[in-house]
Amino acid sequence: MLNELIEKRYSPYSFSDRQVKKETIYKLFDTARFSPSAYNEQPWRFIVSSKSNEETYNNILETLVDANREWAKQASALILTITQNDFSKNGKKNNHAEYDLGQSVAYLTLKATELDIFVHQMSGFSREKAVELFNIPEGYTPISVIALGYKNIDDQKPEKGRKEISEFVFENSFEKNN
Repeated sequence: MLNELIEKRYSPYSFSDRQVKKETIYKLFDTARFSPSAYNEQPWRFIVSSKSNEETYNNILETLVDANREWAKQASALILTITQNDFSKNGKKNNHAEYDLGQSVAYLTLKATELDIFVHQMSGFSREKAVELFNIPEGYTPISVIALGYKNIDDQKPEKGRKEISEFVFENSFEKNN
């Protein structure tokens, strides 16, 4: 079943008008919270908004570059992802915070896919504008924006294939397999 979810997952550029219920969105976050993290720090933070919260939704949209804003405005919900940069236990820099956030988003994405909800992650946004609009304090870094919703029936999985394993897995040294 897990492989089926992984193969089904893709990032659409078109979402239906059907809205994802708040309770369903929080099921996704409930799954994300079980993701592993260094020292169980759980350095991820999320600002989430559905279209019903127009001000927050539009503020997240405002952080996006124009090309992303154009299609992401169809999404049922937008999520700003943020990392806590330092460990709570000792104040030292958490060099794995972004990695840990990525894992939590992967968990969220798999749960969403199981529920026929599609997720499109974006790096094309302004961190500075996110900090300003959402009063993100020092010590935290906005990392990405996620659009999520039910896919538009006309949206098709892109034809672009995946890299062959030999293109990214090496046995002896970087880019050397013999």
